[in-house]
Amino acid sequence: MRRKLLRLRPYVIASFVGTILIVDLSNQWEVPIAQLPGELHDRYVSEIQADAKPAELLRQAEGGSSQAQYIYALRHTAYAPVDLQIKDDQKIAFTWMNKAAENRHARAMGVVALYYFRGIGGTKDDTKANDWATKAADKAQPMGYRVLGDLAKAKADAIKPAKDAPDLKQQLAEREKQLNEAYLQYLRGANAGDRHCLREMAKAYETGQPGMPQNYRLAVDYYTRAAMRRDPKSIRILSDRYETGDRTPKELQQAYAWRLVLIEIEDNAIDAPKLGDLEKKMELKDVQAGQELAIKLIKDMPSDTSDALARLNPAR
Repeated sequence: MRRKLLRLRPYVIASFVGTILIVDLSNQWEVPIAQLPGELHDRYVSEIQADAKPAELLRQAEGGSSQAQYIYALRHTAYAPVDLQIKDDQKIAFTWMNKAAENRHARAMGVVALYYFRGIGGTKDDTKANDWATKAADKAQPMGYRVLGDLAKAKADAIKPAKDAPDLKQQLAEREKQLNEAYLQYLRGANAGDRHCLREMAKAYETGQPGMPQNYRLAVDYYTRAAMRRDPKSIRILSDRYETGDRTPKELQQAYAWRLVLIEIEDNAIDAPKLGDLEKKMELKDVQAGQELAIKLIKDMPSDTSDALARLNPAR
C-alpha cells in the first residue's frame, strides 16, 4: 500500500501545483476557470488577422472573440491603416470596442475609457471613463494611465477659486492633490511609452508643477521621446524651440531636421515655407547635416503603417 502511495505522490503533487497555477491564472486574467480554455485560445492560438476580410472579422466578433471585436472596432476609426479602414464610423467603433472591453480586452478597456472621456460615439461620462481607465490601468495598459491622468488634470483645471474665497486653502490643496494624481498617472504612461503621457510630462517640467520644478532639459527629453513615437505636436514644438532658442539652446540643424520630419509625417501646408525661411539662415553644410539627421530620425521611428498596425495588434 505504501509503495502505491509513493508511486502516486508525483501525480498528486503535479495535480496540486497545476490547480494552484490554474487558480492563479484565473485571478490574473480575471477570467472564471471554466472560461480559461477559450481565453487561452484567444490569446495564443487564435489566428485572427488584422487584415482579415470585414465579413470574416465580423463573424468572429459576433462569435465572441474579444480580439476580433477590438480589431473590427478600430478598423472603423481614422487610426486604422488607410488600406485596412472599413469606414470611419464612431458609433460602430464604440459599440464593438465596448463589447471587447466587456470581454476583458485590456487595450479596449483603455480605448473605451477615452471614448467616454471625450464623448466619442456617445455621451461624455467621466464616471464610466474612470471605471474603464482603472480596469485598463490594473492590467498595465498605457491608455488607462493616460485617461486617469486626463481626468485628474481636468478636475484640477476646473478648480479656480477667487482670492477671497473662504475655503481658498482647501480648494488649492484639492487642486494640488488632483495635479499630483494626474502626473503620477502620466509618469506611469510615459514609462510605458504612451506619447500623450510623454508630452504631458514635458509640459509639466516646462511650466513647473507640484513636486516637479521647472526643468527645461527634462522637458526637451520628454518631447524628444514623444516625437520619436511620431507625435506631431512634440515634433513641432522641438522644431520651433531649436529655431528660436526658446527654453533650449538654439540649434538650427536640429530645427531643420525636425521640420523635415514634420513635413514627412504630417504634410501641413505651413511647414514647407517655414523650412525655406529656416534654410536661408543656414550655411550649406548645416543644411546638409540637418537633412542627414532627419533621415536618421525617420529611420529610427516606427513607420506610419507599423504605428497604425501596432494599434491593431496591441499586447493584451
